[in-house]
Amino acid sequence: MIYPTSDPFPGPQIPGTEPGLPTIIPASPPVPGPVPEPIPGIVPEPVPAPIPQPIPEPVPETVPSPIPQTVPGPIPQTIPEPI
Repeated sequence: MIYPTSDPFPGPQIPGTEPGLPTIIPASPPVPGPVPEPIPGIVPEPVPAPIPQPIPEPVPETVPSPIPQTVPGPIPQTIPEPI
């Protein structure tokens, strides 16, 4: 039984040769030859990394307690008596 394909371009597709696709270039093999010996005294000694300093604990900010507001009572008024 032949199943309908949703591919609008049926048939074998060769990767890298279709228009608009980048051509995959295989990596070139390494060139054989003698490996140069490292010259002693040229490479500087690695500098040791600085010792990380401990992170100081954050000091909690002291929030001043609110000053209690004393609500003044009613001022007693002395009503002069009529003479």
